[in-house]
Amino acid sequence: MSERNSDKPLIAVAGASGFVGSHLRRHLSEVFRFRALTRSPNIVAQGNAAHATEWRHCDLYSLPQVTEALQGCELGLYLVHSMAPSSRLMQGSFEDTDLLLADNFIRAAESAGLKHVIYLSGLMPAGDESLSPHLRSRLEVERVLKSRSVKVTVLRAGLIFGPGGSSFSMLINLVNALPIMLLPAWVRSMTHSIDIQNVCEAFELCLSDAQFASGEVYDLGGHEPMSYRDLILKTAAALGKSVRTFNIPWHLLALSRHWVAYFGKVPAALVGPLQESLRHDLRARPNPLLDRLSSGMISLEDSLAKAVDPSGEPRANPRKQTQAVDAQQIRRDKRVRSVQRMPLPAGLDAQQISQEYDRWLSRRFANLIHAETDQLGVVRFYAFFKRLKLLQLTPTPWTVGNQRRCAYYISGGYLAADVEPPGRFEFRLFPSNQCIIASIHGFAPKLPWYLYALTQAPLHAWVMHAFSRHLARL
Repeated sequence: MSERNSDKPLIAVAGASGFVGSHLRRHLSEVFRFRALTRSPNIVAQGNAAHATEWRHCDLYSLPQVTEALQGCELGLYLVHSMAPSSRLMQGSFEDTDLLLADNFIRAAESAGLKHVIYLSGLMPAGDESLSPHLRSRLEVERVLKSRSVKVTVLRAGLIFGPGGSSFSMLINLVNALPIMLLPAWVRSMTHSIDIQNVCEAFELCLSDAQFASGEVYDLGGHEPMSYRDLILKTAAALGKSVRTFNIPWHLLALSRHWVAYFGKVPAALVGPLQESLRHDLRARPNPLLDRLSSGMISLEDSLAKAVDPSGEPRANPRKQTQAVDAQQIRRDKRVRSVQRMPLPAGLDAQQISQEYDRWLSRRFANLIHAETDQLGVVRFYAFFKRLKLLQLTPTPWTVGNQRRCAYYISGGYLAADVEPPGRFEFRLFPSNQCIIASIHGFAPKLPWYLYALTQAPLHAWVMHAFSRHLARL
């Protein structure tokens, strides 16, 4: 790295390869250099150092890995929303995985001495109405990130439009594919979109101007507030398309999710959160950051012109080239992730929760399954009167003396394949949320995959739900 580049502040970026992360690195590369954290070995193998970026292979679910990756960084950008699959089999909701990932990142940022973190969140409705799961999760992540000593600035945005953006591509694909649309009730709520260029400028101000680097919350909105129906009609007009719309009085979230995903050419997992959020009226509240940006706000028409190619098709997602390769790698690796939220009984720390799990499991299965712990803290689960060792769990170094986190390596047993790195089993406490996250990461089953998926996987999910009910009764 040249001496000139080494003088630039080093920013850790979680979510660097996505739509927003790619544009941010390009926009800020003259002023900053980046350490981009990615779980994709394919991106790291390509060794692309464009836009002052050093790619670092890092499992964001691993607190030690994130802590190591953040060493030497001064600032952090947190752009993660856990919608994309990270394992061949995933048990758990995006709300629980988002909570765990945010806690990992901010704990690591605090340990590594980061001075300032910026989080891209979502616009919130003005009233006290019940939030959609997507927005509720965004708000929960904000609170977790702000729970440590690191200064955290939150930028809240609605739909972000620009080349490669999934929400914009979905809108363009719908207009191109459907000359007639039946519009559910959720498309009539107000939303406040913004161009990716203006989002990048907001990040730049928060990174370089002391007035906006004090850990505040700023709403972002650049285009004129309008309903999703009006977005459809304006997009159609800009593309020279004729679209007839007919309103229907119901939300029809489950049904419309599938046809929007199909015709919008995006995964249904991405459509659901968008629909749920659009049930609310979302407008950016006036604030000093928006005032500074107001003179350069890009119009919806100009956003559309930049985001489509000459044939009127949406420009490609920057991750499209590696996503297919990553999906194949995930399938070949045959790893499992399970993330479950449970109630936190008063007065118990992580070690005690783990011990209670061992005792409860032995009682619940009437000693058909028996758990025992040796003097080194290694836990072994046996079956058939200790004739068969099902699993062995070895405490990680980060577990010793940690009241809020109890983690083990899955180090042996009949049910676990001998792989590197080994899987992990963990209990993580969130006292301010009054919950526990019980999770398994990177577990490699020894059973043939389809037999595992039909037997051991659903049994594990049932056991964890039963243990959650047990904790609720304590």
